[in-house]
Amino acid sequence: MTRFASIYGFIVFLLVFLIALTPKTSMVKETPANKDECVKGHTDLKKLLLLSVEIEKIRPKPAKSAETAGEG
Repeated sequence: MTRFASIYGFIVFLLVFLIALTPKTSMVKETPANKDECVKGHTDLKKLLLLSVEIEKIRPKPAKSAETAGEG
């Protein structure tokens, strides 16, 4: 049992070591142009306001409660 545990431990150590050596890369290469587009899209106040107005138009409105309907 101890031999199995030591082999198992070695394999886990080896996998963790290899994962630590793996470079952190993404599938999409980020270029300065890509970063500029992201910044433009997230910081353009006029576009953000227009998008939020459009979202409010299509978002379903909550139903009014029967308790609040009528004379208050």
